[in-house]
Amino acid sequence: MNQETDLAPAVLRDARERARELIRCGFQESDEIAESLADEFDDQGLTEEQAGRLIAPLWQERLAEQASWPRTTDVDRLEEAFDALEEQDIVAAMDFTCCGGCGYAEIGGEADADSRGFVFFHEQDTERAAAGGGLTLRYGGFRADGEPAESTAEAELRTVLIGREVVAALEAVGLSVEWDGSPGQAITVTPLTWLNRLPE
Repeated sequence: MNQETDLAPAVLRDARERARELIRCGFQESDEIAESLADEFDDQGLTEEQAGRLIAPLWQERLAEQASWPRTTDVDRLEEAFDALEEQDIVAAMDFTCCGGCGYAEIGGEADADSRGFVFFHEQDTERAAAGGGLTLRYGGFRADGEPAESTAEAELRTVLIGREVVAALEAVGLSVEWDGSPGQAITVTPLTWLNRLPE
């Protein structure tokens, strides 16, 4: 019978810790985490069924912890700021793609005709934030189809203006922000207590 006890203790320990990390991020359903774990530990013999059994008590443990959380968490405030930016025609995407390169490549696909710019953080940013490292935000402006080519200075100004709107939205909900105003500098939300409720 294929049970967790068939796995080496080190594999079981590492898989459980990885499950805790993904649960702490708070964006994936339990079956999605099981699939991720099975992919990550496939060469060490972990099946998706085993991963699901491993995750179940950790998921319940996290749900119990949530009962003592404040009514509004920093992640709730972050979501509020992102919603406000969406209303201002800025694409705001949370836990978007695996990394920065993919995020920049794919964020245009989230835009519509009225979108002026974007802000996002990717899955690796989420994991760092959940581990207590603050949250890095990437941002920029969109140039509408048919607009004339712009100079580097004009492109940088457009990026800076979006960055200012992002910072204003974050500060409006009570989050602390670090940004030097440069178009090449990411915006960092810090300090940030990462308490993200699990999907219902």
